[in-house]
Amino acid sequence: MKLKNYLIAIDLDGTVITGFDNYDKKSFRLLKRLAKNNYVVITTGRPLRSSKYYYDLLKLKTPIANYNGALLHHPNDPNFPKTMISIDRNDLFQFIDDNADILETIFCEIEDDIYLYKETDYIYPYLHADGANLTVGDFKDTLHNNPNGAIIFSKLGSEARLINYVENKFQGRIKIRIWYVNTIVVSEFYSPLTSKANALSKICEYYHIPQEKIIAIGDGHNDIEMIEFASYGVAMGNGHPDLLKVAKYHTKSVKEHGVYYFLKNFKRLI
Repeated sequence: MKLKNYLIAIDLDGTVITGFDNYDKKSFRLLKRLAKNNYVVITTGRPLRSSKYYYDLLKLKTPIANYNGALLHHPNDPNFPKTMISIDRNDLFQFIDDNADILETIFCEIEDDIYLYKETDYIYPYLHADGANLTVGDFKDTLHNNPNGAIIFSKLGSEARLINYVENKFQGRIKIRIWYVNTIVVSEFYSPLTSKANALSKICEYYHIPQEKIIAIGDGHNDIEMIEFASYGVAMGNGHPDLLKVAKYHTKSVKEHGVYYFLKNFKRLI
């Protein structure tokens, strides 16, 4: 089946990228061809600075959703309506005051500017700091505007406390996602308005793309709403268990070129 005028939303890490920068060349070649007659859109938790390389590699002329949709913009079209969603910096100040005993460090971003609470030995690979303004120090001294969200590194065993704190203290103003890096708990604080699905909805409205022509492929917990929103929501074989439960379609893992095989065999698979 030759795809034409579809919106094809693609997550990066775990979907077409492994590690920090090893990308699935086979899937990229197909996406680059499909981008000529479709709206291929990157939807990622990454900032623009570490996703623009892949945007350019695919020769895209579409919007991009960074920070899981907290920042939706078009690098080459000033007429596209930019969306900036943020959390209140004062909530972060309060969180740090109340949880200093379990906290390793925090970083947050305002577009491509990074604010790091405290340096650690392991933090820099996660910052994607090349080409960004990096400010280190107490957020009360450095963070003068509301960030798009925040990534918190805390001690193992802090999970229940983090969840209870967010639910009870912020009363729905902030949501939390948790995963692990070795023996450290990593949490994402984000606005309840932030989702890849909301970003796709705005893109569809702008380009007048009907619901039945939306394909979305991802691997993470942060892709669940996007996968549910799309008519063809696809989970990678290496996907998060919660995503695998809700996705109507499954494909191979990123290492097995799952994006390539789903899109190449789209007619047969649906």
